[in-house]
Amino acid sequence: MTNDQTAPTNPKTPIGLRLCQAYFVFAMTLALVFGFLCSPHMFDYDVSMVRVLALMAGGTVTMWLMSQRARSARAIGAITALSCAVLSMVDHAAFGAFDTLSSYVGSAVTTAIMFAEYAGAAAVAAYLTFSPQAKRILNKPPDLSPGARTGHSWDAPLRQRVRTRVFWRDLLVYFISFSLLGHWAEMLFCRLIVAGVFMGDYDPTNAMLWSQWLFPFTAEGAAAVAIVFILHPFSRWLLKKTGNRVWLAVLLSFLVNAAVCTSIDFTTGMVANQDFSLWDYRAMPFNFMGQVCLQNSMVYSIAATLIVWVFYPLLDTALRRMPRGVANAIAFGMLGMYLFLAMLYFFDIAALFGGWNL
Repeated sequence: MTNDQTAPTNPKTPIGLRLCQAYFVFAMTLALVFGFLCSPHMFDYDVSMVRVLALMAGGTVTMWLMSQRARSARAIGAITALSCAVLSMVDHAAFGAFDTLSSYVGSAVTTAIMFAEYAGAAAVAAYLTFSPQAKRILNKPPDLSPGARTGHSWDAPLRQRVRTRVFWRDLLVYFISFSLLGHWAEMLFCRLIVAGVFMGDYDPTNAMLWSQWLFPFTAEGAAAVAIVFILHPFSRWLLKKTGNRVWLAVLLSFLVNAAVCTSIDFTTGMVANQDFSLWDYRAMPFNFMGQVCLQNSMVYSIAATLIVWVFYPLLDTALRRMPRGVANAIAFGMLGMYLFLAMLYFFDIAALFGGWNL
């Protein structure tokens, strides 16, 4: 017999760490409820938006790192809690958040909420920074193991890649990135119409486009997913079939992209735009049934071809060569922010109550 005993590989989570986790879960849940109830048409892009996005991104990353028992959870969690508390103070003191909240729940309740928020943030930051328990439990070094140095993800067949978590992590990054980039590209397109580069009309009063510049355009995000699953694999097939003649493969890929983009645009129009309330191309040259036109189809096709041959390979290379822990943190942070934006913009509960706005 031997008296040697090995230390448990999964030490019991102390109550202090559980309370820290509860703090972030409660704070992020409150932020999501706020987004769910708040009217997107009345939401201002001010310090409150910065605070909520910082909380959602930092809180999501912190919770993931805590689940991994990572040492970096202590620093990121403390910074997130303190920075959100400071931003909250600025919001209440300089931007009138205290008066706005008081008009709904009263000054006494608002003061209690503020005190609980600041006290909770200070307690979480202090525990994660100084507690021996936190230091003992959250002790794993950050995962800075490098990704692949050479090659691309598509060197492996797609049917193999979809079985890995890395593939779905990267797909999440692509979806969120292109949802936001698609919005900004639409803004640029409208600016070019104003400048006379393109023909067409635009609505200068469209708050969703011009003021709410973090409104995610999910159609563009879905297009990025389609590129990963369909258009990019097809471009690689074309490259192989043309004997690695890049110019010919790009040309054929452009024609296929044009057909796919125009078909999607036309199908969407026939389903959701028969009254031309979303767009109206009847005055544009070379239009078909007012739902598609040559100019816009060419713009979409050029954009899709650039993504297939340039931007998607660049993002793939960056994510593969990035340290795994950094890439995972970026994905979780983007997920946290996207969850709030989705709750704010895709669930307009306030409209059901006659424009009630928190």
